[in-house]
Amino acid sequence: MKAIEESKISIVIFSENYASSRWCLNELVKIIDCKKTMGRKVLPIFYHVDPSHIRNQTGKFGEAFGKVKEKFKQSLDVVEEWSTALTEAANLSG
Repeated sequence: MKAIEESKISIVIFSENYASSRWCLNELVKIIDCKKTMGRKVLPIFYHVDPSHIRNQTGKFGEAFGKVKEKFKQSLDVVEEWSTALTEAANLSG
């Protein structure tokens, strides 16, 4: 997380399975937080996924995210942070 804070730019590569990784989702929350609080640049790359699938958590991307949501259903606040960060990142120009 310190490396993310110290970076001037973050490149996020979204794929169909991106949302299946709790690690990636936690990093994305940090990246979006740094964008908001420190003005860091974020460049999303959409690799074989449509930004709308990330924004709305649909398609194969949504299926992967659904599995993680089910696994962490006891931590709704964390899941909500992930969902919000995904939506915000998908709204950026890539």
